[in-house]
Amino acid sequence: MAKSAVRAGLSAAALILALPCAFPLSAQTFEQIDAIIDASGDEGSGLALAREQASRNEYLEALATLERVLAENPKSREARLMHAVYLCRIGDRQGGLVEIAQLKKKHYGKEVLAEARDRCERGEAR
Repeated sequence: MAKSAVRAGLSAAALILALPCAFPLSAQTFEQIDAIIDASGDEGSGLALAREQASRNEYLEALATLERVLAENPKSREARLMHAVYLCRIGDRQGGLVEIAQLKKKHYGKEVLAEARDRCERGEAR
């Protein structure tokens, strides 16, 4: 019983210490974090924000933004493709290839998906 209480306490402490890491490093204030969350709720501004983050090589932040976009807009084809490509860019080739494989050719075109898959396999994904 005492072991589980200690584990629960350590888990809670680890979670509390990890929370600041869950937010992008570029967001220094709660206002900035709120702005990022608000921007990612709208598909267009969320995609633009993810592109901006990726242009600064902030792919983890861009992926988080795309996940928020997809939470609000689960059918966003562009967000799905970008998410797969950015997974490849951070080195998660397997995850990126799995996501690319789930995309339908009729929505993206055979050539677009083939190029994304090829670049991901080579580690380029650009």
